[in-house]
Amino acid sequence: MTSFEVANLATYYGRTQALHDVTLPRLGAGEVLGLLGPNASGKSTLMRCLSREKRSTGRILLDAVEQQTITHTRWHEQVGSMPQAPPAPSDLMPTELMWSTARALAINLSDAELAAKIEQVFVRLGLETVALAPLHTLSGGKRQLVGLALALIREPALLLLDEPTAALDLHWRMAVLEMVREEVSRRGGIVIAALHDLDLAARYCDHIALLQHGRIVAAGSPEEVLTPAALAEVYHVEAEIHHAPDGSLRIDVLRPI
Repeated sequence: MTSFEVANLATYYGRTQALHDVTLPRLGAGEVLGLLGPNASGKSTLMRCLSREKRSTGRILLDAVEQQTITHTRWHEQVGSMPQAPPAPSDLMPTELMWSTARALAINLSDAELAAKIEQVFVRLGLETVALAPLHTLSGGKRQLVGLALALIREPALLLLDEPTAALDLHWRMAVLEMVREEVSRRGGIVIAALHDLDLAARYCDHIALLQHGRIVAAGSPEEVLTPAALAEVYHVEAEIHHAPDGSLRIDVLRPI
């Protein structure tokens, strides 16, 4: 069973400490953690530490194995990342990018199996009509979906998504998060997603960690974390919390404070 733990994490930019003693809820197979917080709260820095792009102190364990005890290659075989920036505009087509990425990662699929998998991911993400279009002709939202397809094709044990819905309209925001939930449920993987949308985080995440100035303000279930007091402290807004008919939380932001 896949598991993931982060405890007492800290990191610096030069002499400035960017993360302070960050501990996240322990995650198990099929679970999604949402990282929330205003701009410059430390979400992207934390994601870079988890992906091993940035050095940190503390403990990061995947399936009880510490990050620093294995090679970068072995870590990246198990951990997939979708960065905040989508694939850059270029003459490459999404299909070419998917094939080259899959082969560079040595994904153990035959050509026929890989072609079928790429087609399946593209259909789920609404990319089948632009599969042969150069990336420079695609909108930022479409390129963002290509970036998600690149992360999903490898089926990692841990999937890190940095603002995966930022450039998408409401339909595709929900479709992407529903697909991510289905994927981790099917495979028993784990997802950590940095998000801005409070309602979507409450709806699709099992756990939430709320950051401010590189520190965890609250961590736990959506009901435990997304309280009027916490939102006032971190986002400086007055909000009311309600339960929707399906049982999910609904956050009504009333005014800035």
